[in-house]
Amino acid sequence: KHPGTAWEEKPARASHSLALSKRLPGSHPEAISRRMASAPVPGSAQGRPGIQPASPQTEIQRLMRAGMQLFHDNEDFQALATFKKAFLLSCRLPEPPTQARCLFNLGAAYIATGKPQKGLKCTRKAQKMGALEKDGDFSFNIAVAYDNLREYAKAIEFYKKAVREYNASKLPNAADALVKLAYCLVGTGDSASAAQSFRLAGQAYQEAQRLEDAAMAMREAANYFLRSPKYCPEEVLELLQVCHQLCTNITDPELLGNLHNHLGLHYAELKRFGQAEKHFVEAMKLCSGENFALRKRAVLMQNLGGIYNALGEPQRALGYHSEAADIYGVLGETAARAQCLYNLANAHGQLGNYQEAQGYYQQAVRSFGDAGDSYGEAQSWEGLGTTLLCLGHPDQAAHCSKQALAPSASKWEPPPRSAQRFLDRPT
Repeated sequence: KHPGTAWEEKPARASHSLALSKRLPGSHPEAISRRMASAPVPGSAQGRPGIQPASPQTEIQRLMRAGMQLFHDNEDFQALATFKKAFLLSCRLPEPPTQARCLFNLGAAYIATGKPQKGLKCTRKAQKMGALEKDGDFSFNIAVAYDNLREYAKAIEFYKKAVREYNASKLPNAADALVKLAYCLVGTGDSASAAQSFRLAGQAYQEAQRLEDAAMAMREAANYFLRSPKYCPEEVLELLQVCHQLCTNITDPELLGNLHNHLGLHYAELKRFGQAEKHFVEAMKLCSGENFALRKRAVLMQNLGGIYNALGEPQRALGYHSEAADIYGVLGETAARAQCLYNLANAHGQLGNYQEAQGYYQQAVRSFGDAGDSYGEAQSWEGLGTTLLCLGHPDQAAHCSKQALAPSASKWEPPPRSAQRFLDRPT
């Protein structure tokens, strides 16, 4: 399984609405995205004789600006308290538009802090009071609220509405909505429609010159096309090529490393092992200096080893699997180490080193058992049986075959597309 990644989106710039930092839920994290109104337009009272600098209008503007800054700093609960103060202060003024904008932001803050019902109520009320957000922001925030409530059908309806309302005049906002729509579709199990939505988002990001986001959206499109019951390999290859081209414009080494690793995985799924190797090697080059992380190196080592096994170059694979296994052992990651031990056994088996293969399969059986991976354990028993047969021990091989068919087989996950065990995330 290769779940989609998550990434940080840059704020979209608009005349009166602000898209705050958010993390897209590739593995469904709880963080959400939401749009905010800017500070309210001063009412007619401002500038009249007797109004001091600390007038209610001035204080409301200060609170609104402070609240949005707190959102930028990921201080959502403090932002909620600030927007609440602004709204309560606006209720003292006979200015419905100012009240409506404060209520709109209060609704977004409730959604962001895990209270979508309250947020939905505030947003609907702000809309009835005549708040000026008519460019898709209302639909977007309503969709996010329903999304958090897991009412995906309603969320999908409002994300689509937001995309139509943003249209070409606000491409970055439309692209953000398309990404959220895509993840909602994933939640309903419609991978093909999700992939189409990611692709449209990628195209919109390209037009808006948000090339990092475009690359990630195209990668997600390829990912979910691969998860679809029926997909066209040529279509996936085209998306991967677009993503690769976009990578030439990315300077963030961590993001670039993630993208190259994912591209390698997708090419491996398509059995394009030569292209997969190139991307894993590129990712490995970025795994140094300030960007070095021990686990990241282990993942890339494991993936490169798996590729060389698949390419029929087991001798090259051995060093990568061995180093990865050692690192995982130091990190105490039993399941990942078990995968490397299995791959080591596989490589030795290809080389005819059956004694070494036997030892690694035995270690893999124990490690998968310790990790609670029944599929991996059974697969290792099967490999061990085949190896013992090659060593001339048919009775022991038969015992291993029985172990591979033990009752725990009912708990197996479907086998991966490749015989190698790859990891999806380098971090």
